[in-house]
This record gives sequence, C-alpha cells and structure tokens, in this order.
Amino acid sequence: MSDPLRVAAAVEGPTDFIVLSAAIKSLLRDEEFVFHSLQPEFSAAFAAPGGQMGLGWSGVYRWCRQTADQGAGRVSQSPVFAFHDLLIVQVDADVAGKTYKSGWIENETGDLPCEKPCPPASDTTDALRLVILRWMGETEVPDQLVLCTPSKSMEAWVMAALFPTNRFVARSGWECHANPAAQLGQQPIKHRIEKRPQDYAAKSAEFRTTWPRVRRKLTEADRFSVDFLAAVESVSR
Repeated sequence: MSDPLRVAAAVEGPTDFIVLSAAIKSLLRDEEFVFHSLQPEFSAAFAAPGGQMGLGWSGVYRWCRQTADQGAGRVSQSPVFAFHDLLIVQVDADVAGKTYKSGWIENETGDLPCEKPCPPASDTTDALRLVILRWMGETEVPDQLVLCTPSKSMEAWVMAALFPTNRFVARSGWECHANPAAQLGQQPIKHRIEKRPQDYAAKSAEFRTTWPRVRRKLTEADRFSVDFLAAVESVSR
C-alpha cells in the first residue's frame, strides 16, 4: 500500500485508543498508518475527551446508531469509509452483563444483558459481537470493519502486557476475571499506573513490544490481531 493505512476507531475512551495504537504498531511493524479516533473525540494530547456521544460503551452505542443512520441504516454504507480504510469498534466484554438502562439508553431491544458463563470468553464475546453488529445495522462483519471485545476489559490486556507474573494474570482464567482494572492499583508502587491517558501513553512502547506475548496469553487479543491483519489484507488487494 503506497499511502499510509487510514484507520479509524470508535472506542470507549482514550486509554483504549492508546493500547490499540500500540497493538497496531506491533502488528504492522514498519508499515505507516494514520490512526484517528472518531468516538470519543479528543485532542492529540488526550485532553478533554468529549463530543456529544459521551464516553464509555454507551458513547460507542450512540456513535454506531448515528453513523448507521448516515449510511441509510448501515455503518458500512456511511461516509466513514470515504475517508478511512478500516474501522475498529471496541466494546469491553463486561458490557455483556449490563442493561441499556444502565447506559441511559431508552427504547432499546432486550439483547442486553447477553453474558454467558466464562470460560470460555468467546461465548460471551460472540454474543456481544452480534449485539454490536445490530447497533451498526449489520448482520455480519464487513471486510473493512474490525471488532475488538477485550474480556473482561481492556485492562486485562494492559495487565498481561505490563505485569505478566501477577498471580491473577498468571492463572489460566485471567480473561474471566471480573474486574481487571482493580489489579492496576494493587501493583508495587514503583511500577503502578492508573487508568489515565498520561500513564498509558508513557507505557505505549512497552505495550507495543509485549503485544506478541499478550496475543499468546489472551484469546480476544489474538482474535483482534488476526481480524485486523485480515482486514488490512482485504484493503491492500
């Protein structure tokens, strides 16, 4: 591909965007790309995230619905792909256990909650992906779309990248741990980070170099990687 790959993202928040950016850098190696957050909107310094959709999974939901409306009911037909080669939509798997009411969303169907017993993580993420596709007006994943559903949250990936010897991370069921983010604050003070853009940005290079290990450890990280590279191949033909 002669021009840089143009990748857009609809994610829950700026820290998720940072982790995904590092993962993409690892996957693409020396290939140039441009990564742009459509949801949420924030400055280059990750200050003042905002936009009318808000943060979190409900912000991604509202963005998907609005973007589908712009494409006559389907995100794949929206103007997004006139300016971007690929779109990543990220929703943490813990959303499968939530209700629309908890996200201040009215007049929705009853497809949430859709959480399944874990392990395997894929039972829940498969169900959640169908929900996300419906938000976008799609029945299957378009070639230029990559779904990202970390189990149970993106912080499971962060912990696996930065603290692989943590006693919870080292267990085989780490992807089923209910609250991975809580472990961030339990690490040694010298290495501890908070779920803040500046802390995640400072670890970006480490996220990139440890991504192969994260893929080997976590099934959803590997699924995202495989799906992303397949989407890159489809637009490179």
